[in-house]
Amino acid sequence: MSTKPTNYKSIFKATSIFGGVQMFNILISLIRGKAVAMLIGTAGMGLNGLFLSSLNLIKLISSLGIAESAVRDISTAQATGDEFQIGRIFTVFKRWIWITAAIGIVITIAFSPLLSKFSFNSYEHTIDYVWLSITFVFGALTGGIYTLLRGTRQIKYLAQANILGGIVGLIVALPIFYFYGIQGVVPAIIITAFANYLVSLYFKSKIRHATVEIDWKETLELGKPMVRLGISVTIVNLLTTAVAFILNAFISKTGTLSDVGLYNAGLAIVDGYVGMVFTAMATDYFPRLAGVINDEIKWKQLVNEQAELVLIILGIVLVLLISTTPLLIHILLTKEFLAAQDFIFWAVLAIPLKGLVWVLGFIVLAKGNNKLFLAIEIISNVILLGFNLVFYKYYGINGLGVSMLISQVIFIVLLLVILKVKFEFQFSKEVFVLLAKGMLSLILCLISIYWLGYPNAYFAEAVIVILTIWYCVYELNKRMNLKEIVMNLKSKIKG
Repeated sequence: MSTKPTNYKSIFKATSIFGGVQMFNILISLIRGKAVAMLIGTAGMGLNGLFLSSLNLIKLISSLGIAESAVRDISTAQATGDEFQIGRIFTVFKRWIWITAAIGIVITIAFSPLLSKFSFNSYEHTIDYVWLSITFVFGALTGGIYTLLRGTRQIKYLAQANILGGIVGLIVALPIFYFYGIQGVVPAIIITAFANYLVSLYFKSKIRHATVEIDWKETLELGKPMVRLGISVTIVNLLTTAVAFILNAFISKTGTLSDVGLYNAGLAIVDGYVGMVFTAMATDYFPRLAGVINDEIKWKQLVNEQAELVLIILGIVLVLLISTTPLLIHILLTKEFLAAQDFIFWAVLAIPLKGLVWVLGFIVLAKGNNKLFLAIEIISNVILLGFNLVFYKYYGINGLGVSMLISQVIFIVLLLVILKVKFEFQFSKEVFVLLAKGMLSLILCLISIYWLGYPNAYFAEAVIVILTIWYCVYELNKRMNLKEIVMNLKSKIKG
């Protein structure tokens, strides 16, 4: 094995930390959902959901996507060690945060009558939206602090901030719902945003940088590249939202509402199960990659190492998912949703490829090539939508899983060709070997399901799961000393 420094331990640590945070947030969401349902009923949950979805859409537009682009700039500056440059970028970003907050407030207040009419078919909630515009100040400032933590790779503090924010949000909202019922929905959203901001202020003190004085004219000028890349990210996010909306509308129109429910429920199970891997990539891998993107040897090594660990971790997660899908559906949903089982199986086969697509996609974003990034994302979304519409029309809900798999195959080939031409990058042989072995274990699980049927398939799947986990642990141990990691963890717990 090579003696050159590797990132395996850091990548694995970040994935473990943010995987835990993801699981904690899911737990908090379940508790909050259950409590809110009991305290304000379905009407209150509907009101809360409509307000939040409206605000999230405005946030998507008004934020200008500068959080992602700022992470890139902060990480790159941090890697240089140039205190003046780091301080200047910090100052520019923090001022642009106020600009995005102002945009959010103006949009919300200006369109409050239309938002009320569109969401509730009346103007009675116009004033509510005016009050809710305040959340853009707290939300922008909180998000700004979290972005600074990401850019400076303060993983420990970022994880703590997410966990503490979730707890505080729960503690603040529930008493309001208890005492005021459905009338407390708007105050709860505002006070929760403020409480999360107070939590983020504590972690702001963990970020140290030089103070640099620049005027507003220079702030606007220096922020242009950040905003240009950010707008590309915003367009992509809006496009992704539009694709999801068009697909759901198409399913509802040409099929049934039950199919819409099955598709979204199946997607929620898959995304919830593998979310920790993708959350870790967005939170840790991207700023890490941006920090070394100007060193060709380092960034190519990092990308291959990230891809290897993503496949190893997904190897364990996905084989467990595919072998427990019927049980999960019974536990999380009802037997009525068993019709989504085959869709989930096909979707699971697409996830290892999706993981590699994410690993590759961040290269373009870290390079700051917003035109290429935008072009790739537009082409990918159009391809995905096209395949989804065609496969659903002819093969129903299961066809959507097949279209996901085919689309991811096309995406990975497309990205590998582009990155080879633009940056002379290609995956190492080890990545393809891990991909093949991971896909093999999933395919064997499916064969056992369709050939043996339930419950006999569980016995075959148990053997496959054990062998897959053993192999993945073996591969992890090759890249880092797991025994040493466990011993260090024990000593920390005892200490």
